[in-house]
Amino acid sequence: MVEKTINLNQQLNEIEQLFASGHIKKAQKDLRKLNSVFNKSKPIPSRFKHKFQRLNFTAKEYDDWAEFATSDKRSELIKNVNQLASQQLEPRKLANQINSYQKQWQNLDQHGKTASREKWAIFKEACEKAWEPCKDYFNELESKKELNKSKKLNLLKEMDAFPVGKTAESITVIQIVNFLKGIHDKWKLFSPVPDGDFQELNKSFRESRNQINQLLEEVEKFNRGKKEEIISEVESLSKDDIDTSVARIRELQDIWRTLGPAGKKLDPQINENFSKVCDVLLKIKDKELDESRGLMETIIKDLRDKAITPGEAELKFSELENLQGTNEEKKFKKAIRDFAMLQKNEKAQEKLKSYQELFEQLIDNGSAKVAKELIPDFLNGKPNESMDLNEASIRFQMFAGLDPVGPKEMVSRVKFEELKNRFTEKSVDLGEKLKEHFTNLVYSKGTANKKESNDVKKAMLKALKKVEQLLP
Repeated sequence: MVEKTINLNQQLNEIEQLFASGHIKKAQKDLRKLNSVFNKSKPIPSRFKHKFQRLNFTAKEYDDWAEFATSDKRSELIKNVNQLASQQLEPRKLANQINSYQKQWQNLDQHGKTASREKWAIFKEACEKAWEPCKDYFNELESKKELNKSKKLNLLKEMDAFPVGKTAESITVIQIVNFLKGIHDKWKLFSPVPDGDFQELNKSFRESRNQINQLLEEVEKFNRGKKEEIISEVESLSKDDIDTSVARIRELQDIWRTLGPAGKKLDPQINENFSKVCDVLLKIKDKELDESRGLMETIIKDLRDKAITPGEAELKFSELENLQGTNEEKKFKKAIRDFAMLQKNEKAQEKLKSYQELFEQLIDNGSAKVAKELIPDFLNGKPNESMDLNEASIRFQMFAGLDPVGPKEMVSRVKFEELKNRFTEKSVDLGEKLKEHFTNLVYSKGTANKKESNDVKKAMLKALKKVEQLLP
């Protein structure tokens, strides 16, 4: 009896400590359990009645506080649910929001006093009303799930049929990979499916995919075998007949490029092995080519320095037989073209410089004092009547398509005459017209206005560049 009394005292003390340390739920639970032990036939020992009453009062006080603390929160949740109707949320988002409010309600029940039946009924009714717009959506979603299931079953049939009748020789890695990628994209597209079928469908998908992956491994193994055969052939090529061996390597490199991969792990290594065995022979050939490349560079340098003519350069290059048909030949031919273009540009610059000196002497000194070596050979002979230098200059500028520089009155008159001539002339030979203008300039009379001479020189040079393509 004493032992039971001690045990009861100990339990009451532990409950009191739980209240004191903030473990309210645990204290209330243990107290209810202890209260259930005593009844009319087994009353509480008188010495512990006061302690029992005090602890029960504390438990009730905590219940009252819990109800007070959660009451406002539950009222707020009911209000939030009622407001969902006015928010016009998309069905799935609406369903998630309702679910969130329900979880918050449950959390209050777990960590505080359970809501009254009346308040629970109000909250439940509000949730059911808010759920109404979701019904059709989720019913339609269930139909869509069944349709997606049917589509996925068809994909599984397609996957199972794919490997049938195919061998490593009849299909490529890229064809298999593209098929799997297309299937995988469709599989993801046909979602969601019924929850009860989700696991089984994915399991079937993995099984069907494994069969295709097995075919993929066979193709990669086949490719690996072909590549190893090519490597063996390169290793057997002769170093003595290097030209024949290199020619065969080029053929084998072309074949290699047509072969599919030998697997993600092995393909980089086997490709590296092929490059290494090829390099053994190609480097021998490169050493032989180095001397010829050096001679070619010397030929190109002599050509650019004008030590030899393009014809002599081509003759010397033809003697380098081992460079024929290589990238070095392309480089040499480009050097010949570049040199020809450079010479053409140099001649054009020399020609323009000569004509520029002619114009400068005409404008500064007049036609009578022009150096004879500057007079072009293509002139039409001396004209019956010499034209004023200013007028000849204006007409040449207009021929070049420029707004002419010169005495204003003369510019206006010449513009009018040239405009009138354009309506009467049926066709114009630009080459002959150019000769006519040069003839008028070379055999002109008078000099340019000293004040305008610099502007005229600039205008004439600009006109000269405009008609550069017509100059002989």
